[in-house]
Amino acid sequence: MTTKKFFAGLTAGIILATNFTATEAATMSDKTKATKIVQTAGRDRLGDFAPEFARYNDDILFGEVWSRNDILSLHDRSIVTICALVGSGILDSSLKYHIQTAKKHGVTRDEMVEIVTQLGFYAGWPKAWAVFPMAKEVYGEDAAKTFENVGKKLEQTAGRKYLGDFAPEFARYNDDILFGEVWSRNEILSLHDRSIVTVSTLIGAGIFTDALKHHLANAKANGVTKEEIVEIITQLGFYAGWPKAWAVFPMAKEVFGD
Repeated sequence: MTTKKFFAGLTAGIILATNFTATEAATMSDKTKATKIVQTAGRDRLGDFAPEFARYNDDILFGEVWSRNDILSLHDRSIVTICALVGSGILDSSLKYHIQTAKKHGVTRDEMVEIVTQLGFYAGWPKAWAVFPMAKEVYGEDAAKTFENVGKKLEQTAGRKYLGDFAPEFARYNDDILFGEVWSRNEILSLHDRSIVTVSTLIGAGIFTDALKHHLANAKANGVTKEEIVEIITQLGFYAGWPKAWAVFPMAKEVFGD
C-alpha cells in the first residue's frame, strides 16, 4: 500500500468512524427540537497530531452540522451519509459504523433493505452486494414488518420514450422495475427519503448531469424542503467533498430558489 493510499484511508476512517453521543432515538427523530451532538473522536484520535482537523470534526461537523437535526432529522442525516459513502465507493468499517448509527437513529430494517436495494440501481450492483452483509449483520436479529400495501404505484414512461427502440430491455427495467417496483414501495421507504437516497448517491458518485437536476426537482415534488436540501448538500460537503457540494448548489438554487 502506498503512503498516499494509507493516509487517504486513515483520514476517511477517522472522520467517518465516530462515536458521538446524544439522547435516545425517539428524541433524535423529533424535528422540532434540535439535539446537540457531542463528539470527541477527533480530539481523542488526532488531537495531538492534527488538532485543527480534530476541531473541525468534533465542533463543526458534529457540533454544528449534525446538531441541526431540527432542520434535517438524524434519521435522514444517516441516510445522506450512508448513500454518500456508498456512492463514493467507501465500503469499509466506517460504513458499517454509520449503518449501526442509522439503526440508532430510527432507520428500520425494512427501510435499510430498501435503501441498499435502491443503491444497487443508482450506485451499482457490486456496491449493493458489498453493503448487504454489513446491513444484515447490524439488522439480522430484527424482524421484517408485513406491509399490506407497499405503496402508490408509480407510472414511468421515460425509458420507453427515449430508449424503447434502441434498448427496449433497459427501458423496461427502468420503467417497470426501478420505478414500477422499487420506487413504488413507498410505504416502506417514503418518496421523500427515496429522493434523499438518490440525490445523495449521485452527488457522492460525482454525477452532476441533468439527471441530478431532474432528481432535485423530483425531491422538491416529493416534499424535500429548501431548508432540508441545503442541509443535505452542506453535509455532503464533508462526506463527499467540498467541490461536489459547490457543483450541486447552483442546481439546487435554481430548483429550490423560489
